[in-house]
Amino acid sequence: MKSVFFGLVLFCFAISPLTAQYTPDPWMRYEGSLEGFMVDSQYFTMVTDANLRDKPGTQSKVLTKLPIGTSVKVLAVAEEQYTQRGVELPWVKVSANLLDGKREGYLWGGFLALAHIQTPDEEYMPNQGVLYLTGVAAYDTTKHQLTVQVRAAKDGKEIAKTEFTTSGDLSYYPSFAVDYSPFTGVKALLMLNYYYPACGYPSGDNLLFWKEDGTLVKVLETSSVSDGGVFYSSESYILPTDKGGIGDHILVVKDESEFEEKGNDLVRSRQTYGATLYKWTGSKLQKVKNWK
Repeated sequence: MKSVFFGLVLFCFAISPLTAQYTPDPWMRYEGSLEGFMVDSQYFTMVTDANLRDKPGTQSKVLTKLPIGTSVKVLAVAEEQYTQRGVELPWVKVSANLLDGKREGYLWGGFLALAHIQTPDEEYMPNQGVLYLTGVAAYDTTKHQLTVQVRAAKDGKEIAKTEFTTSGDLSYYPSFAVDYSPFTGVKALLMLNYYYPACGYPSGDNLLFWKEDGTLVKVLETSSVSDGGVFYSSESYILPTDKGGIGDHILVVKDESEFEEKGNDLVRSRQTYGATLYKWTGSKLQKVKNWK
């Protein structure tokens, strides 16, 4: 029976898209957690001019406004909650080192990025010093759908942003990565997946292009779901720099399998493959061919 147990674990965790597909340098990725805002941890503001207040609550005094990308340290998580666009998060007491000195106060949790990637501020580094941020902007309980926001900032100023919907709920957490695989007119690729690490929870792996014209657009979403010992459905993509990749093209491969238990083993009873080839035109991702 032990082999069956480990098989279930493998099926549930093997389909996390970013983990399975991409292993960038450490600074190029960020894994969130299910533990909420953690005391003594660092976060970044992801909105322009976030209100730092003297007490938790929208009616309390505004002490100052924090620019986007401000680094803060969590001192405490308040019991008070606030809800905006279906997103319920606590107020968080933070400290920030500003130009006029160290300041302490309360921020609503929705103003803090749930994941970030800080590009090293080094010469010849692509997009030198850019800070990538993501968080949840809205939640639709009836559709089980998140509205995710992604922003790029530098020196306290927002330089790109976008919002899009994806499957999930407020218990999901982000896996975030950046890549520089060459596409015409694109200066960075952002890979963002909000997921829950357990069987039966679908997740979507979103691919965004930060274009040379400054716009940030979602170009592709793949999906994965599994039910340990029963089935899994997993989509993965191949970029131009991956083995088998084609310039300005993305190949999406879909693998669906069903399993049955025979003795102490899990045996695959059905498997199907499919593939779709997309071409980047410089403005959008266009489907070229589909194989089943």
